[in-house]
Amino acid sequence: MKEFPFPNKENSMQDLLQDYVFPKIESERVNEIFDDAWTLGEMQGELFLKEHKDDNPLDMLDILQKSGVTVVFQDIDYVLGKRRYFCEYLSGKNLLKIYRGSVKLWCENNGFSFEEGLNVILCHEYYHYLECHKIGMTSRRYQVPIIKLGPVKIGKTGVPSLSEIGANAFAGVCYKYLVKEEGS
Repeated sequence: MKEFPFPNKENSMQDLLQDYVFPKIESERVNEIFDDAWTLGEMQGELFLKEHKDDNPLDMLDILQKSGVTVVFQDIDYVLGKRRYFCEYLSGKNLLKIYRGSVKLWCENNGFSFEEGLNVILCHEYYHYLECHKIGMTSRRYQVPIIKLGPVKIGKTGVPSLSEIGANAFAGVCYKYLVKEEGS
């Protein structure tokens, strides 16, 4: 069985620790908010699989398109700064851009065919679709002050990495199903 190619629960914590708002999180709440995001992602993954239990094989591209998402492939390896992007879900347009060059490299590095790897990546992206259309933004479940001057707190913002943590958990649940499906 191929190893899960996204951050698992242990190394997803790094996403939170590297979040630009992390210093504003109360230290005693770090594990609680992390676990909340992870648990939400797993729970949504289990609900999703129950809803799609008759889809054999599970085809995430088809599911996204049937959900009304417009999918566009771009033949580029999209790297911005030190980060490679495989897909981008643009919620306001209900549009998913798939960067074929980036996906191809990821698949080669993780031992997947293009179709298998894309299906795994799209599990992660589907969670972002769910956030925008069904469950609300995981990143907004915990708010931190935008500015804190002593006891005075001005404004609030969410924690962006919580959405990625939830998406990793969701994709992990789906991945176990996909791997089991391949073995049948």
